[in-house]
Amino acid sequence: MTAPPLLRIRNLSVRFADRRGGIFRRRSTLAIHDIDLDIQAGETFCLLGESGSGKTTLASAILGLHPFHAGQIAHNGSTINRSNDTAHQRLRADCQMVFQSPAASLNPHLTLQQSIEEPLGAKGMGSSRRRETVCELAGLAGLSEDLLGRRPGEVSGGQNQRACIARALSTRPKLLVLDEPLTALDAVARQQIVALLCRLKEAFRLTYFLITHDLALASQIGTHVAVMYLGTLVEQAPAASFFAHPYHPYAQALLSSVLRPGLWQGERIVLHGELPSLRRPPDGCVFHPRCARRLAVCTHTAPRPRMVGGGHTVCCHLFNGRPAGNDIREQRQ
Repeated sequence: MTAPPLLRIRNLSVRFADRRGGIFRRRSTLAIHDIDLDIQAGETFCLLGESGSGKTTLASAILGLHPFHAGQIAHNGSTINRSNDTAHQRLRADCQMVFQSPAASLNPHLTLQQSIEEPLGAKGMGSSRRRETVCELAGLAGLSEDLLGRRPGEVSGGQNQRACIARALSTRPKLLVLDEPLTALDAVARQQIVALLCRLKEAFRLTYFLITHDLALASQIGTHVAVMYLGTLVEQAPAASFFAHPYHPYAQALLSSVLRPGLWQGERIVLHGELPSLRRPPDGCVFHPRCARRLAVCTHTAPRPRMVGGGHTVCCHLFNGRPAGNDIREQRQ
């Protein structure tokens, strides 16, 4: 019998209030729409897409940092909806988030030790035990004890990120949400943090939900991949299947832009135009204004997910009613 996912999301949608409507004409913007995904225990689930595609909004909704207006989240047998605050509190107890900018997520007036120690104090742990635990977590995160008395502005970006990771681990979470955790780091620090995350995943039996635009990183550590465009998931697959055969034109364009040898065998696919505004999303397929392979139906009808392989789904009219693999072979010849 297959174990249920650690996190199951169905038909999740999030709206943002739009102040331009004024007091008497309240408007809202659909930020993410009808999201379905499963995160299995022990995997590294990678959410890919451009800036502004809705990746962080989805993570915020999962953690209860932003309300969702439709859909459900299931966690450990408990269904979370808009009115189930108790279930969301249990989910937050099992989850922690590591943010994109380590310096911005740490209080500049607190030492690294004080920042790591904060969640432990909230759990009622005594001061001597807190100090022992902080030193233990710092060691696991590769942060030397002599740095614990310093403030974020006195250490490097990589050291700040190690402190953020140590703080996230202090509550012994089951799921770590990693929001672009390498973006603010130099090349050496990036490699060190990737190695650290891999070690900690095994040591703590963690599940990772990795938000990134770095496809090379996703190919290195990911076990499952989902691609988001303008608040919509356009492709999902096991990582090996996705990197061997990306089907959606947007996913192909993303992969073709990666400089790492071996990830893409064809020519570079250049996307023209900018990501449309969420306030005025295109009709039909949200990607069709930038798609060189669009069909007439794409301009007025949104595609539904279609299974194209084992656990591999794509939302694209190009693959409705005919073998999906043909287009990939034609694209790469």
